[in-house]
Amino acid sequence: MSLLTLKIRAFKFNPICDYNPAYVLYGVSYNPGGRLKEVLASVPNLAYDSVHLGLKINQIAVFEDLEIADLIDRFGKEWVLEPLAIPYAKQDLLLDEEALLEPYANFFASAPFLTEEERAELAKYANINTLTPKEHAGYFGDGFFLYAKWLMERYPHRSPEILSSIADKMHGVMHFVPLKHRLYPESDALDVEIYSLQQMLLNGSKCPLANNPWARLGNIAYNFSKPDTSKQAPYLLYSTYPQSYNATPLLQSTRLLLQKLNLHFLELPCVFDGGHWGRLADLEKFLAASAYNLALAHKVGGVLLCAEEDAYKNATHAKVLLDSEPDLLESVNQNLAAYGLSYSPEATAVFLNDLLAKEVLQLEPITPFKGFSAVWFKESAQEHPALLKWLGLHTHSPLFSKESYAHLLDIDRQMALKESARIRYAGIDLGVDFLMVDALSQFHMFDTLAEQASKAYQRDHDCTSALFLPQVVLLALGERETKALGLDSHKNAFNFL
Repeated sequence: MSLLTLKIRAFKFNPICDYNPAYVLYGVSYNPGGRLKEVLASVPNLAYDSVHLGLKINQIAVFEDLEIADLIDRFGKEWVLEPLAIPYAKQDLLLDEEALLEPYANFFASAPFLTEEERAELAKYANINTLTPKEHAGYFGDGFFLYAKWLMERYPHRSPEILSSIADKMHGVMHFVPLKHRLYPESDALDVEIYSLQQMLLNGSKCPLANNPWARLGNIAYNFSKPDTSKQAPYLLYSTYPQSYNATPLLQSTRLLLQKLNLHFLELPCVFDGGHWGRLADLEKFLAASAYNLALAHKVGGVLLCAEEDAYKNATHAKVLLDSEPDLLESVNQNLAAYGLSYSPEATAVFLNDLLAKEVLQLEPITPFKGFSAVWFKESAQEHPALLKWLGLHTHSPLFSKESYAHLLDIDRQMALKESARIRYAGIDLGVDFLMVDALSQFHMFDTLAEQASKAYQRDHDCTSALFLPQVVLLALGERETKALGLDSHKNAFNFL
């Protein structure tokens, strides 16, 4: 096979002559300077929309006629081509647009003020409905939510009724899960647009929809107090989490590992950062809480050390806004003055995993994980290859490892449990020895609520352990004391050694 050949398995289905679809293997030569449409045109008799391009390559949606060299960098030279949504496949990669739009007949019947051109606009958004990773019968669709926002901008006086149409408790916009990892090129533009709709519903009195069912999620307690800043250290460990979360395994192992690495740190009362809904509810309160933590770390001579992914994402998101919005910064600092703190751009945060990837390599592993494997559930694209080599651990990072459903506990508990079990068992079924998680919320789903989730998913419960990176590193360093590792507080017992 030529070096300039792609190995392609293309989804082929013609309802006129095929009873079932098939994945047909092709060897397709390509021009290094060419584009995606040239490859698609080289696949014999492949039906696709050359005008409004949309397909999946290796499960990731592509909507642009990208350069082949760029696609090879991302997907390699073995591609599986599929339609955006197999249930809606009309022929090969073509979708049945009428079927995609059929669920919205009732909405259009309730909106007689829309022109034919405005109704037709929905077709431009319908393909986005195919991106959501969750299984949710009756879900209105992310493309429809974006269409609704477009309508609200055209008809601001009708915003309450349009927003009401997507605020449904069972199938509405609050059930959204991020799409950015389902797209290439990866972008959070769609996520940001849909989050803005959720913000409208979470902003209580500012919401255009009276008595909306989701305003309660914005009622987040932020407890500020004047801190003791008499001691100094290079790191301030953020350790303020919801009581429902079992943070002991994470914090216990983090403290022990930092001590082994001779990294001096402080623990002072931080302000809860608001969690998932904090950044979408009252922005000023969220920023004040995050600024308090960052400013406190800076005042004691260090950086804010976030031991898990969610806290780090909130801290960095807040920092971006504070550093780029002078008016917000001024307002926040007026609030912080009462506690003897002031945020400045010099204040910063670091993610524990990134710190460990540098510091741990100075030590020698006593019991490396050679022959072991794990699925690593994390949003970050960083793999830390040097650290994994140090551990001797083989990790899998399939697409589902980017998914998380912990925030849906506040929206639809049964769905959150079921979807979390789906991705947890997808990892377990790869035959791994354990799961790794970067977020405490994911640990909550995979450990604390794992048995409930198994029941929701209608599968016999499997006790495969979920571990944080500091626990894995400590095990590699020969630590076996379960209490020191925080393993004694796991609900799923650590049982593979």
